[in-house]
Amino acid sequence: MRRFLFVAAIIGLASTLPAQGPPPSGDKTDAHSDPPCTVSGQVLTAADGHPLKSAQVALVPEPQKSDSHIYTVRFDSDGRFLLKDVPAGRYKFFALHAGYVKQNYRSRGGAEDGAVLSLRAGQKVDDVLFGLTRAAVITGILSNENGEPLTGAMVAALRKPTEDEIEGWA
Repeated sequence: MRRFLFVAAIIGLASTLPAQGPPPSGDKTDAHSDPPCTVSGQVLTAADGHPLKSAQVALVPEPQKSDSHIYTVRFDSDGRFLLKDVPAGRYKFFALHAGYVKQNYRSRGGAEDGAVLSLRAGQKVDDVLFGLTRAAVITGILSNENGEPLTGAMVAALRKPTEDEIEGWA
């Protein structure tokens, strides 16, 4: 239940984030400033690889400060996104969609989920791929033979193996 509330809070936060816009007015650019970065890619469903429409990605400066600008963008109909005019720096990078589990950026070749994305001046990062898994919630009450609720019971959700998986075990 705690995880469900956390995911719901993240989705609620993301829905209130502004769409990508120019940096705050205090960050004026001039001819001597570093060239901005671009980040692009696609968000698909993990189960079948279909594009996820109206999902959202966000770049959150790391470490985050009270005056940090968060870069967000919604996707087009084929799940593609483009974040542009992003200043060089370190960012938490993730994708969100209602009804799906939030996915943090995973660097290529890296196994670490939630890796920080480091952008150098003028860098273009393309072909980022997020595969979101559909979220689910299991609820219920465990009770003993007298119908009294059980406390502290361990519950595990298992997936029934496919016939191909069963044959592979034999």
